[in-house]
Amino acid sequence: MGAAIGRARLFSMLPLLPLSVIGSTFLAGAVEVVLAMVVSFFLITVISSYYRFQHIVELAEEIQPEDMGASAHDILRIQLARFLASCARRNSAFAFALLRLNVSGVRIRLDGPVTAALKENLRRVDVVCVYDDNTLAILAETEADDAEAIMLRVINYLKRNCPELGGQDLRAGISSYPRHALSGKELLRSAEEALEQTSLERLVYMQEIIDVDEEEEAGPEEVDRNNNGAESSVEIVAPDEAEPEVKSGSKPRESGRRRAAKKNAMLDELTGVLKPTAVSAYMQRMMAEIRRKKKAAALFAIGVNNIDHISRIHGEKAANDVLVAISKLLQDNLRTADLIGRHERDAFLVLSEVSLEDAEGIGKRLSVLIQQHIIETGNKKLKTNIVIGVAAYPEHGRNLHHLYRAAQKVLDFNRANDIRAYAVYNPEIHDKIPSKPLKSIKSD
Repeated sequence: MGAAIGRARLFSMLPLLPLSVIGSTFLAGAVEVVLAMVVSFFLITVISSYYRFQHIVELAEEIQPEDMGASAHDILRIQLARFLASCARRNSAFAFALLRLNVSGVRIRLDGPVTAALKENLRRVDVVCVYDDNTLAILAETEADDAEAIMLRVINYLKRNCPELGGQDLRAGISSYPRHALSGKELLRSAEEALEQTSLERLVYMQEIIDVDEEEEAGPEEVDRNNNGAESSVEIVAPDEAEPEVKSGSKPRESGRRRAAKKNAMLDELTGVLKPTAVSAYMQRMMAEIRRKKKAAALFAIGVNNIDHISRIHGEKAANDVLVAISKLLQDNLRTADLIGRHERDAFLVLSEVSLEDAEGIGKRLSVLIQQHIIETGNKKLKTNIVIGVAAYPEHGRNLHHLYRAAQKVLDFNRANDIRAYAVYNPEIHDKIPSKPLKSIKSD
């Protein structure tokens, strides 16, 4: 009853209000409704366009461009723009390569066997798309210094595993961000020019860019090299070993030879990777940096099988030759940023900034690679295999100590059960093995 009286009083007051006021009030309300509808429509359009774009990007890695109603160059520009934006935001580098197959009768398809084999040899975050009927474009998040080695590894893998290629040569031209260019157009041009420079003698080409300032500062003795003259895959300069600026009255700076001696003191004389005593310090630093950047990482505990048997039957030199050969395979097939160290007599540790999914692929690839490799020692040819325990950050631990315990448990479990392959840490299975902590790797 009271509500009805209130409404009656409200309506009785309406004639007392000016018509202009009533009209402007309704007009303002109508404008607000229209604006709300326009904004809502705009947001819906933007969101749906974003998800459609993401869907197109996902499809572009599996479906031929023409099957999507697009050209190969349109898809390539989209992928380049996406990679550029992602790497610029995270301040990371990537390589852009054009891989050409000089094989008559073989047309590149994303659902074909050649592309499938290529993806097996790359990481999940790397992108493969079509450039033309005979060329694939590859986007791989890596430092420029690793790009040539990666493409050579890819070419050798495809030759071994793709009978469709008939043993014909493959060539790759590479450019890198940010070393060679900062835009997609310039990266593409640089890679095309590099591809033209390839030959039978040089299957992979990347333009060399020399930093004159760095060249003048570095002495000839300041580059660590392994037994074959290649750059070592382990950076062993610790931050606290940086030399202070020389001031008047202070001691003279150390010579390049003395600095090189300090670096070499951290390397294992036999294998050329970090000594067991140096592994912890450098991996702790790398792990701290990974955690600071909120990246993923994996620790590989790699055990070499049959070393005692080889030593007993063929001699200690043969056993050492096997360890040297496996160390070289690890250095040649991992990236420069990965830390490799010797662990115990017949094992290695590798810390890599990769996701758990990529770590599984790396473990599988290394296992197959070493199992197939023939090691020459004296007049003998030997073969062996490895077992790998994988633990990932943050899935299996928050620091290096946790990752080491987990990876070592996998390694010990596989050895105890004669499992000669790689395996990822599973607490339900591997926690039955007692922990075997490394004294120098402590919890932080």
